[in-house]
Amino acid sequence: MTLLPPTAAQQKRMDKELPSDPEMRKQDVRALREWLSKQPHLPNCMDNDKLERFLYGCKNSIERCKLILERYYSVRTSLPEFFAVRDPLSRDIQDCVDNIDYFVLPSLTEEGYRVTILRMRETDPDKFSLQAICRRVLMVLDIRLMEESCLSNIMVIDLKGCSAAHFAKFSPTHSIVRRAMLAVQDSMPFRLFSVHYLHAPSFITNIINVFYPFLKEKLIEKFHIHNGGGEELHAYMDKDILPNEWGGKAGTFRELNAAWREKIEKNRDWFLREEKLSRIDEKARLPESKPSCLVMELEGIQGSFRKLNID
Repeated sequence: MTLLPPTAAQQKRMDKELPSDPEMRKQDVRALREWLSKQPHLPNCMDNDKLERFLYGCKNSIERCKLILERYYSVRTSLPEFFAVRDPLSRDIQDCVDNIDYFVLPSLTEEGYRVTILRMRETDPDKFSLQAICRRVLMVLDIRLMEESCLSNIMVIDLKGCSAAHFAKFSPTHSIVRRAMLAVQDSMPFRLFSVHYLHAPSFITNIINVFYPFLKEKLIEKFHIHNGGGEELHAYMDKDILPNEWGGKAGTFRELNAAWREKIEKNRDWFLREEKLSRIDEKARLPESKPSCLVMELEGIQGSFRKLNID
């Protein structure tokens, strides 16, 4: 699966919203590299291309980038259930790929946004694993960090086949759900433009209300709730970039899901190696370097998850 680069028109729009200065970008990357060299608790194995993508995702803010880098490594150390044993050939990941369609569309929107789709293929609640889904989502995000930069992201979640039994599995009252939220939010330099829920059940408002105390109001405003299917997206983006079943030309659900299975499997060596490298050594942290707030969040001290990286 190839993530197509921006067209000339898309790149022009992206540059208008986030102007590009190649020379300044190089200077900023050097500054980040120098900062990393003075943080003995952090790994310094990230190549310059990936650092550039981090910087771009942080709107070229060096200070914001430092915060996200700290958190990027912190979650890998503190949340092993999502970052340890990330073997694409493991049974849980293979089962997740069989049961859940999760893929990134090849083409960007006209604005330069990347669209990701998640939908169930297997509706048996007993085969629904939040831990496996979260682990797979983070693996896909890591691959994207190796390959591309995009201006922002659109998430499409098709709820067809979801029942109350499924929703019960990811109530924020469950520890695994809160830890999953910590694993995903603010640990990656990706911005979120909007979230579309398709085939929303009648009780979707009740579900959102349960999560409301943990989410920024600005994020809630980006939710789009639809009773219908993929055709609802045509008013928001060029339908040609969508899967065939939704009136597009990107390929079928099965083809797109299979392409991303192959993609993560091709990166198996990287995942197995990265698992050992991307860890924080708290014993080496300098006194003047403040610990990540992640530890306090895990202990429930801050008690809030209002940290989603949104535009």
